[in-house]
Amino acid sequence: MFIKIILVSGLVTAGLLLMVLTTYEPGSIGAVGILAVFFLGYLTVLCSLTLALWVLKRILDRVTLKSSFLRWVSRLGPKEVYYYSSVLAIAPVVLISLKSVGSIGFYEIMLVVLFEILGCVYVAKRAT
Repeated sequence: MFIKIILVSGLVTAGLLLMVLTTYEPGSIGAVGILAVFFLGYLTVLCSLTLALWVLKRILDRVTLKSSFLRWVSRLGPKEVYYYSSVLAIAPVVLISLKSVGSIGFYEIMLVVLFEILGCVYVAKRAT
């Protein structure tokens, strides 16, 4: 049921994001509109990433579990997959926002990767 809610909300947010992007111009949408675009973008990436990781987890469930990492992945539930997805989904939004105020270099990308690693470690410690 949780995955179905994620699927429906992902489709709704993707539709709203598409509507906002095709209806308004960036110069005339204002600050609240830009915030809405980033928020809808985050929710769209979050829902699609959650579904993709859940499908990958289900595929790995069918594989013979010989390594300890695969056994750990097979024990994840839908909420834990959602927690990891919520951390990973912020990376594209951060990179787009960095690009909007300047350029993205190796240093910025490495900081975002470090942030993602720390976020996943935090989720791993809190979820168990």
